[in-house]
Amino acid sequence: MATEQDTLVKRGPYKSGVERKKQIIEAARLQLIEEGYHNFSIRKVAKRVGLSAGNVQHHFSSRLELIAAMLDYVIENYFTEFDQAIANIKDPKEKLFIIIQHVTRDLTTLNTTVFFPEMWSLANHEPEIDELVEEMYRVYRNVYERLAIEINPALSQTQAENFALFLASSLEGHTVFIGHNKKHTHACEAVITMAYNMALGMLNSGNIPK
Repeated sequence: MATEQDTLVKRGPYKSGVERKKQIIEAARLQLIEEGYHNFSIRKVAKRVGLSAGNVQHHFSSRLELIAAMLDYVIENYFTEFDQAIANIKDPKEKLFIIIQHVTRDLTTLNTTVFFPEMWSLANHEPEIDELVEEMYRVYRNVYERLAIEINPALSQTQAENFALFLASSLEGHTVFIGHNKKHTHACEAVITMAYNMALGMLNSGNIPK
């Protein structure tokens, strides 16, 4: 059976289509970051990438489909970074620290400081996008759920889910304080230490609501 890589190598037009989709998705991400959710449209994304709106819609039939692909692209990149960061780590506690460290430091970058709040704004105004954002975060929280049960197998699934929800929202909430050029960006490393100590204390004690 041919692998996806084999297919991309053998079928030039398909490879070209994949690259074009990536260009459009990246243009959409930059459009959101640089001009905000209120200026986000297929027409403006098309202009940024040098295509007609019709050409963009050949790949993404609607604005909603483009946003869904953009969120998939963003979360897949995070997972790739997570996998690389913990590739040779066996201890789940160390994995948890590395991921908390990676996520928290990422909050201080310009792209992340702007991108996610703009997505939250879109989600606040459009229920369909709210569902897409929730799905993206659900996939992200699964990372914390799995590590929680690895660290403390006595936890129930509900406890693991509650822990993941609390940790993810706690970290994301720091964006407005330690984000790019924010007043408390310098406190990033302290936040990492406190977040990890808090998370590990909860997991070790098992004192998490069911």
